[in-house]
Amino acid sequence: MKSVVIIGAGNVAFHLTRALVQNTVNVRQIFNRTLSKAEELGESHNIKFTNKISELEKADLYIIAAADKGVEELSHYIPYEDTLVVHTSGSLSMDILKGNYRKGVLYPLQTFTKNKSLRYEEIPFFVEAENKEDEDKLFKLADRISNEVHRVDSEKRLKIHMAGVWTCNFVNHLYQIGQDICDEAGVPFDVLRPLIKETAMKVQEISPHDAQTGPARRKDEIVIQKHLESIEDSRMQQLYQLLTDSIQRKFKND
Repeated sequence: MKSVVIIGAGNVAFHLTRALVQNTVNVRQIFNRTLSKAEELGESHNIKFTNKISELEKADLYIIAAADKGVEELSHYIPYEDTLVVHTSGSLSMDILKGNYRKGVLYPLQTFTKNKSLRYEEIPFFVEAENKEDEDKLFKLADRISNEVHRVDSEKRLKIHMAGVWTCNFVNHLYQIGQDICDEAGVPFDVLRPLIKETAMKVQEISPHDAQTGPARRKDEIVIQKHLESIEDSRMQQLYQLLTDSIQRKFKND
């Protein structure tokens, strides 16, 4: 791709722009409906920016790096037909793109927080396009950034995205519950950090199945009941019981 325009200026756009620039890809312009956000991202990399459709420059590739709910609307903004337009969503199909241009997907599987340093070469990318030529181009582009690039269709990508929600977003919410319990006990969340680190490190070396420990895994009903009795919020009791039941079903034959 000789030239790229980024549509969006949020967390994904921030990191994707940085990754492309670091790998000498020509990011020609940043477009965002809020000018101050486009300006912040553009000026940080000495890239032109705009919030006006009339100023949108012609490019080989337009990357819509925005929240899922805004992708369809933004896809109408691109006035050029002889170009490739992709979104970065894990859960949306190519059909969400509504213009008369070629369509594809460039999905990075990672949790993105602005200004948080990331090793882009370790982030898996998943590409898809309407035709093989464009898919090859997207593969080569992603391969300049990452050491792990895959070709997957929308159905598989949705499953990958869902797996990411389970292993990232839901797990982070459980961290939040753990912090709330620590706060109630008057101890800092820091006491859990070594446990969190070791749990994350174990699954780098062994399977989650083999790494599973705890009262549900060892069927310790006495401890499980004590925990349930100590939880005052009925919804938290239900969540604890659901997770316990899920683990026990997984290991019912062990």
